[in-house]
Amino acid sequence: MSLQSTSRLRRILLRGTLIVLLVCVVVIISLSLSVELALKKTCEMAAQKYPGDKVQALMMFVESDEYGYDAHRYSANNRAFWALGQLGDRRALPFLKNLLTGEPCDHETNLCQGEIQEAIQRLESDGFNLPKFLWRGILNS
Repeated sequence: MSLQSTSRLRRILLRGTLIVLLVCVVVIISLSLSVELALKKTCEMAAQKYPGDKVQALMMFVESDEYGYDAHRYSANNRAFWALGQLGDRRALPFLKNLLTGEPCDHETNLCQGEIQEAIQRLESDGFNLPKFLWRGILNS
């Protein structure tokens, strides 16, 4: 292989690598924005019915039994549990831990044990929250 073709190959690989990195950055930013917009929508849904801060509104929404059981309520509760984990506010930990039964999921109660456990793990891990870092200040102002 000649020196000229080696140099050309290096340029192609460098450009390809830069394009792949750029695509990855765009995908990560897009996904984090999507997560943050879903969080904002879930918090607004709870705050419409229960004014106050987001954590309190979400907890009051879950505690409310005015809707009874249906698939919509079950789904709404799961979004509320997810949102509590995403917000990263440890005030939700006692509330979520109180909902854990240690039993397998009983979806008739509208309280998915798996979703509750995931929210608890997220709150206890204190891990880096990319959507919060990128968007919370912008979208919640």
